Amino acid sequence: MFLLISLVLLTGCAKQNNFIVSYDEMGSFRSKTIDEGITMYALEIINSLQELKDACDTWNNQAFQENSEDYTTELSQKIRSYDEVFFSDKNLIIYSFERGHSKETKINNMNVEDSQLIVNAQYITKKGTFTDESFDWLILIEVNKADVIGVDAIEIKYK
Repeated sequence: MFLLISLVLLTGCAKQNNFIVSYDEMGSFRSKTIDEGITMYALEIINSLQELKDACDTWNNQAFQENSEDYTTELSQKIRSYDEVFFSDKNLIIYSFERGHSKETKINNMNVEDSQLIVNAQYITKKGTFTDESFDWLILIEVNKADVIGVDAIEIKYK
């Protein structure tokens, strides 16, 4: 009986978490060779391998360029791991932004309202003394295609 209740509870939790944060580290979706006047902030939902390659071109991300010095980085390898098999039943959310050392961004949950995907996040203030400089951060989020059918916009909401 205990096992049955545990399985039901675990199944319920899995349905609430309809996403996987697959990359959450310092870095940016854009290449460091881009002009400093261009924004670092990116928030896109990617539906196919071609859309991912197009986004990389738009943001000057060199993950797919074999002759690039960034080709062998962990991030480039992660980006290239999203292939046609992945996109057959999943989408990828790219969220690149600047943040300070004293705060951490946590993705709590997601829900669809009309045709908009709302990503609910929160800032977690770290303990300690930190400098005020900001740095690039990148979060890659995998979502099931079935969970975002009809979505044509995405928004991050912070609590």
